[in-house]
Amino acid sequence: MARTLDKDATKKLAEEQRQAMLENFDMEVEDKIRSMRVQLEADKNDLMLKADCEVAQLPKCVREMPLKTFLRDYGGDVPAAVRGALRLDIENSDELVSLPETPLAIRARRRQVQTK
Repeated sequence: MARTLDKDATKKLAEEQRQAMLENFDMEVEDKIRSMRVQLEADKNDLMLKADCEVAQLPKCVREMPLKTFLRDYGGDVPAAVRGALRLDIENSDELVSLPETPLAIRARRRQVQTK
């Protein structure tokens, strides 16, 4: 009879330990998810700020242009879009002293994409 009590007590203790471990695991997972969500939100805000800064570097006539037009008609080429916005022919582009350069960050990103 004493052995039966010991086995029951051992099973009960093992079940309690298992349950405690599962609860601890659940808390750790929830904490990790929470911290990952906080990091995700910070990364999202950082990316949005960087995107806004990149767009702010574009000439006003390009910023105000619909994205679809910019990509379809000018292939994402900022100087070509400026020429188009100013209604200049490619032949008359020699008359321009200087068109805005493609921002350094965009050129670097294009190089990265091309090398991949």
